[in-house]
Amino acid sequence: MDSIGFPRGEKMAKGFFITATGTGVGKTVVTGALIRLLKDKGFKTAAMKPLESGCLRSGDGALVPADGIFLKEMAEMQEAVNEVVPYSFEAPLAPMAAAEIEGARIDVKKIKDQFARLGGRYEAVVVEGVGGLLVPITRDYFPAVGGGYYVLDLALELGLPLVIVAGLSLGTINHTLLTVRCALDAGAKVAGVIINHQSPAEGLAEMTNPGAIKELSPVPVIGEFPYLDDLSAGAVGNAARKNIDFSRLKAFLL
Repeated sequence: MDSIGFPRGEKMAKGFFITATGTGVGKTVVTGALIRLLKDKGFKTAAMKPLESGCLRSGDGALVPADGIFLKEMAEMQEAVNEVVPYSFEAPLAPMAAAEIEGARIDVKKIKDQFARLGGRYEAVVVEGVGGLLVPITRDYFPAVGGGYYVLDLALELGLPLVIVAGLSLGTINHTLLTVRCALDAGAKVAGVIINHQSPAEGLAEMTNPGAIKELSPVPVIGEFPYLDDLSAGAVGNAARKNIDFSRLKAFLL
């Protein structure tokens, strides 16, 4: 086994790990857009959301990972949703806290094994994290940050470059630059930042923050994703083609 738990000689999957400056900034929609863009460019692409919290229950009591289902549909995958989302929780909390409340144990090896399986079937795997980089997954120690095992640690172990989704509300300059700096300081590759327009009604902060982020960020802004009423695969894919710079992503897929 190599240092991150994959069998020696196994080809590492290409793709991207999508993180965000925080919760509620539209990371899932942008992840779906990136999946559609890669498919449009000819890459057989899988979706993966290793952990999803805040899931509702169906009539038979089963947890329904809505984000994972959306990503599975964007990727047009035939696999069962539990292959896209290995861990689902009802509590709308960080995975570590949700698992503890619900009496579950998160096994990171299970996540890495499923990633490897998808990587064996697909040319690219687009992985959506949960929340931001320092959302805790387990209490297990890992050296990237220390004191626990975080989303950043998982991204590093999977070996994927990051795409950081930034919202536009007041405070996003600080949140974006902190996220970029945290990632770079930990040795992660950052493909770029995508600024997401979450609302059709925007104020002064939303109008001025994109320019500031583009000026100050040490990694490129590779797109501004528009607010969409229509989240069908066609509409999301069309917006991705128009608003995300694939040329900035292509080098990470070769």
